[in-house]
Amino acid sequence: TFMHVPNYARLGVYILHGADDDNVPATEARSMVEAMSAAHGEYVYHEQPGVGHWWDLSPAPGTDCVDWAPMFDFFARHIQPGRKSMREVHFMTSNPGVSSKCNWLAIDAQERQLEMSSADFRLDRGDMRDFTPARLSGVTSNVSRIAFDLEVFGAVRPDTVERAGQRLGGAALSRGGARLWFERRAGRWAVAHEPSPDLKGARRYGTFKEAFRNRPVFVFGTKGTREENEWAFGKARFDAEKLWYQGNGSIDVVRDVDFDPSVDRDRNVVLYGNGNTNAAWKALLGESPVQVGKGRIRVGARKLSGADLGCVFIRPRPGSATASVAAVSGTGVAGMRLANRLPYLSPGIGLPDFTVFDSRVLAAGDAGVAATGFFGVDWSVESGEFVWNVR
Repeated sequence: TFMHVPNYARLGVYILHGADDDNVPATEARSMVEAMSAAHGEYVYHEQPGVGHWWDLSPAPGTDCVDWAPMFDFFARHIQPGRKSMREVHFMTSNPGVSSKCNWLAIDAQERQLEMSSADFRLDRGDMRDFTPARLSGVTSNVSRIAFDLEVFGAVRPDTVERAGQRLGGAALSRGGARLWFERRAGRWAVAHEPSPDLKGARRYGTFKEAFRNRPVFVFGTKGTREENEWAFGKARFDAEKLWYQGNGSIDVVRDVDFDPSVDRDRNVVLYGNGNTNAAWKALLGESPVQVGKGRIRVGARKLSGADLGCVFIRPRPGSATASVAAVSGTGVAGMRLANRLPYLSPGIGLPDFTVFDSRVLAAGDAGVAATGFFGVDWSVESGEFVWNVR
């Protein structure tokens, strides 16, 4: 979180906390104040003494812990000018799938996934009266695809973009559509078309935990052994109930034989089971480079074997430009049950796109992780970033 603090350097920030909060300690707010001080942002910190997590001191309508009048006065004095008035954008993100856009600039894909990416750009709009062209100049770090909203240029389209010493100009910049796209090819920037939805981008990027967004439906397998089927049903129901009491979520939990993959294609799906035990696997993950079955896992050209292998991963959902399909899987009931100890729905717990682990994790921790990492921007294994610890 603190690595994103520079995004607030040009904004007004109001930090409000109850001093006796026993749910989220005030030390959390104080640490953010320390980080904001280092970023030289304009901020106000108010710590109300003698109150906890939820509090109201005034007779006015509302609740002070969220309707604090001085905070809204501060907001009124710090109204943003609107993106068409912004001449400079300085933006950082660690995951375009979570946060990709700031004003008229969007970081759509990274070179190294989940490392910090940044873009600092200045816009000179140009002038139709004297035929002065618009001009963009700036630098990026760990960015492989970026876009700019053309509407902010008005009637004058840019004829020059300068990127960290590289100059792109001429008619090539006169592309249709609402955005001007660039992508990095062999170490150099090039003007690009709007990317295919088959690629990773802001609309669908991973990681595994992103499967639990976008109105997901949980589909449990019924084609395995009695123990495997009981595990799949129990685990799906457990995850649904955890999201219910933890996040006020309502999840559809259905049998594989009742699931229709042609319906609601833009909803995420989480499969419980493997290619042998879940009847919905073939329709949703049949073309996946990761295949899990009885006693074995295939990841691209690599093969892992054993009855105690657990596996979680996420892939694009076939037929959708935005939805994902994920698997909570294993090579047998021993591997499947390992997922019961994987707290992927807990706050602060993150996983990459793909992880395989075996029973050693119960005693040896990370030493039991056989492989983990990210699929490439094209969702392939070959262009991905993986770490292997094969026994």
